[in-house]
Amino acid sequence: MMITKNDILENLKQIIDPELEVNIVDLGLIYDIKIDEQNKKAAVFMTLTSKGCPLSNVIKFEVEESLKKLEGIENSEVNIVWEPEWNYSMIKPEILEKLHKY
Repeated sequence: MMITKNDILENLKQIIDPELEVNIVDLGLIYDIKIDEQNKKAAVFMTLTSKGCPLSNVIKFEVEESLKKLEGIENSEVNIVWEPEWNYSMIKPEILEKLHKY
């Protein structure tokens, strides 16, 4: 069975940003996913909430480990990108509303 971007996104929802306590997908940190079916490879292009994020290596490692668990993916790469710069408007509206309550 072919793996889809949605499969990967659902899997990545298990990774919680420790600062905001929201998963990285709903925070809008995942910018793109490329799947190479022939080589069973997935490439994730993502950002972080700030360039100085002290847990950047931990989050990147968690994404790499999450991809390894997916059936149909044998190779993966995680690319941290800074363009466009992440901001609060990238958070899913219903999640942003919950964050504003605190």
